[in-house]
Amino acid sequence: MAQGIFNDLKNNQRKGTKHIIFQQNNDNQRNLVPLRVINQEYYDWDDEYNDVYQQEYCDLNHENRKIMVNLPFFSFSDGVLNINSDSEKLKGELDLSPFPNLRKITFQGNAQFNFLESIDLSENQKLSKIIILNQNQNQFFRNNDFILLIKEMQSNRIILSYYEDTSRNVWIEKYKYLQEQTIIPYILVEDGQLEAEIAELRQSLNYKDQIITDLNKKIQQTPTLNQFQELNNIALGHSELNFNKLKQEIKRLKLKDFNPYFQEQKNTFDRLMITTKNRAGDGLKSILDLLLRTNNQIIESEDGNKNNSFTQGQLQGQLTSCQTLLQTKFTPDELQSLLDKQKEFGKLEKHFVILQQDIYKHLKETFEKMSQFLQNWWTDISAIELLFYFMSILSFISIAFFIDITFFISYTIYIIIVIFLCY
Repeated sequence: MAQGIFNDLKNNQRKGTKHIIFQQNNDNQRNLVPLRVINQEYYDWDDEYNDVYQQEYCDLNHENRKIMVNLPFFSFSDGVLNINSDSEKLKGELDLSPFPNLRKITFQGNAQFNFLESIDLSENQKLSKIIILNQNQNQFFRNNDFILLIKEMQSNRIILSYYEDTSRNVWIEKYKYLQEQTIIPYILVEDGQLEAEIAELRQSLNYKDQIITDLNKKIQQTPTLNQFQELNNIALGHSELNFNKLKQEIKRLKLKDFNPYFQEQKNTFDRLMITTKNRAGDGLKSILDLLLRTNNQIIESEDGNKNNSFTQGQLQGQLTSCQTLLQTKFTPDELQSLLDKQKEFGKLEKHFVILQQDIYKHLKETFEKMSQFLQNWWTDISAIELLFYFMSILSFISIAFFIDITFFISYTIYIIIVIFLCY
């Protein structure tokens, strides 16, 4: 990296640099600089060269204590930084970010970079001009291999000024944006903030893609209307789809199928409880009951998502104490097996209760609707309508069973008298 060459520049010089000039140093350009020799070390004492940071060639004259040097590697004056372009110090990447107020760059004379690979201008937001002086574009392109590192917005903001030789040997100054010229190649780079925004955007897109994938899975797992209709045809025949009726029928069939299995498991668990209590004896029966109640409380707290750590700790401690007391009659594995079976049967019992509640609730609602209908019918019906209904029923009975017509008439009169007395 070549930006280390600016380490000796002061902060005010870096901030004050508005124009950088790259110029080529010729071998015949030399200055005599008076030096003072102390302990074989050479110290610059001429104020005119306070900004000399590199001495490439020197011939010591012991008589007048002067040194022959070429032009310095770079010098700074009035906001202009002059840099020797053919120095070996300029190699690799040259980063000009230390100059936040840089506005113009000039390649002067036959400036040629022998070791430079790239110039990073991506952080120079105020840079607006790059000037190539005293040579045509083809010569500059052939003599240099470096590239510019810029941001996309700089490609249509920075103007390149150069001279073009016409067919009549007339030099014409041209102006083009960086994105329109072909003299200096460039590469677009982005800053860390934009890269972070792009990464965040990609993460957001991946998250949304995951949501879409999950929704597609749910859609595939969600029954369609046709599937509901097919299920309805199986359970209720080819009748109109009614979700509530379908649900009740499925629960009824489930209860019918589940009930024998539940009764079998219940009988097995009851026998296990009787055997266990007999084995525990009267002395440990109360401890066994406490063990089962405590385990049931733990199961209910887990099912209810009650995250009270203090209560859970108390219940678990009580359960452990009961297990310790019961180990005089049971092994730890037997006690754990008992608790596991209690938990399994508890789940079956809850499922059975839910199925029963739904079925009985449906039957209760149906019975209440029928009762309400009969009550409304009996309230609204008139005596003549009631007489008509009874006579129709008796006529059907007499015809069906060949009852004597005299009996039919006498019984009809009796019914009429009863109805009028009731009303």
